[in-house]
Amino acid sequence: MLQVAMLKSLQRFGDKASASDGGSLLIGSLICLLFTLWPQLAAANPDTLAVKPSIPVVTNPKLLAADLALSQTHLRLTGEGDFRQWQQQVKAQFQSALLLPAADAASIGAATQMKTAANADSHIEQWRLPLWQPLDLYLYRPAQLREGAVNAVILLHDHGAEFRIGKDKWLPPGLSDQPELVSQWQQKYFDGVAIAEQLRAQGYLVLLADAPGFGARGPLKYAEQQQLAANLQAQGVSLAGLMAREDEAAAAFLARQPGVKGIAAVGFSMGGFRAWQLAALSADVDAAVSVGWFNSLQFLREPNNNFSRGQTAFYLIHPGLYRQLDLPDIAALGAPKPLLLLHGDQDPLMPPAQVSAAFQQLKTHYQHCGAKAPELVTAKAQGHRFGHVLQQQMLQWLAQLQLPATGCSN
Repeated sequence: MLQVAMLKSLQRFGDKASASDGGSLLIGSLICLLFTLWPQLAAANPDTLAVKPSIPVVTNPKLLAADLALSQTHLRLTGEGDFRQWQQQVKAQFQSALLLPAADAASIGAATQMKTAANADSHIEQWRLPLWQPLDLYLYRPAQLREGAVNAVILLHDHGAEFRIGKDKWLPPGLSDQPELVSQWQQKYFDGVAIAEQLRAQGYLVLLADAPGFGARGPLKYAEQQQLAANLQAQGVSLAGLMAREDEAAAAFLARQPGVKGIAAVGFSMGGFRAWQLAALSADVDAAVSVGWFNSLQFLREPNNNFSRGQTAFYLIHPGLYRQLDLPDIAALGAPKPLLLLHGDQDPLMPPAQVSAAFQQLKTHYQHCGAKAPELVTAKAQGHRFGHVLQQQMLQWLAQLQLPATGCSN
């Protein structure tokens, strides 16, 4: 009521001010009335009218990268020791942290072909696995399967805050229902190259799929990552564990295809994380190429780095696992499998100094295994992308790949 009375008073004063020569006096009276009524008016509706002090917002790094006084069981191999025993122990811990069992052989064998493309020249087939949710896989077939130790590739797409496309980021734009978006993405990150076609042309059988929330399995909005992760957690599952198990099931399906001799996992950005993780997890994957995603936990947990970005981190964090293991420890579970890490020297997400430090940890594990060391290639004048220079590094490495006959655990 006080606000209504105030408005009526203002209107009356305004009318008088415009209709008389004493406008200045009336305006002055209006200001006096306003200051007289203001405390009562503000008290009547404090949320709307009260003047609140300006409080600067200061982000506390200790809050964003909290270190809690928690008991920890370190599973790191810190010196010369029995690598095989360590590796088996850590693999068991890794499997448990995924919070989902591996897909059984019956589910992989029950895959059904959904359809072939209307255009026979597209070379693509869609298959469906009956898992916890139906998982659609896409085989991109070469005219003739190549010879060699590795002749099949599972391509693992990035995140990039672009949920409208997933597997399509790798494919020729004409095979997508959003060709302009795919073309723009490939120009930005792949120098305009459809990498799935690049591999297919070299004789590789290529497998692709949309990760949860991407492409045909979405698209999510950025904030909805949290909702997806929360609903999975309510069922005792993590988003990171679901994605890892799906990647593992996709590799098992690819290994069943006629003529497949060896499989390499290849991924960019978040897909790079998925690539070395899959090599560590899956007995069906023989080698991995990770582009633009390798580091240590200490760096990634710092404010504004990957694990401090909230929403997206749900795809990368396995509850409880990182209290016991660093990321190079997990990547080492794939030893003696060949592993190639490709990075740009101007990548703001994965700075070379931090990547190199984590790589040294990984090399030490491979030495304990008695295996050939993984390789790190850092391209000059390259940011967070998978351009021509790194593509050629990948193709040459895959073509010359020799798989170890024996090793510490595989």
